[in-house]
Amino acid sequence: MRIKEDKLQSMFRLAGIEKEKLHEALIKMGKKHLKTKAMKDNWSEDNPTKNYCYVIAEFVYYYLSPKGSKPYKLPGIPGDDGLHRFIMWPDNQIVDLAIDQFPNYEEVDYSNAKICYFMTTKNNKGPSKRTRILAEHLGYELPEEREKEVNTKFW
Repeated sequence: MRIKEDKLQSMFRLAGIEKEKLHEALIKMGKKHLKTKAMKDNWSEDNPTKNYCYVIAEFVYYYLSPKGSKPYKLPGIPGDDGLHRFIMWPDNQIVDLAIDQFPNYEEVDYSNAKICYFMTTKNNKGPSKRTRILAEHLGYELPEEREKEVNTKFW
């Protein structure tokens, strides 16, 4: 059974973004921005969050989440070939705007999740290129406090 729409909408409200707008932006991105052939083959406009959980979670973390939020990875969801990503707010509320990609929400066990930050390089400490593209489609700019964070050099 898919996640109930009211539960999904409550996460979108918490994040402060509309589901329809996110889905429209993901449809604009299409298959082009997915990493592997298998991911591209499994994506469709009917399921625009499919295989975009990393990008969506990174977007939520950098552009929407309050200070103190943490990114998580969740392995082993049936039908998923990798690690599912989501964000946990400081008050332990889960914001998983890609959860509707799974046909059976009951198989998603958040208690198995581990904190896992996003990949960065020496030259890019902020959101990935794909996440910046998503933000652009949605009309978002990096919040000032995040901009300071990603432009601080530690080396």
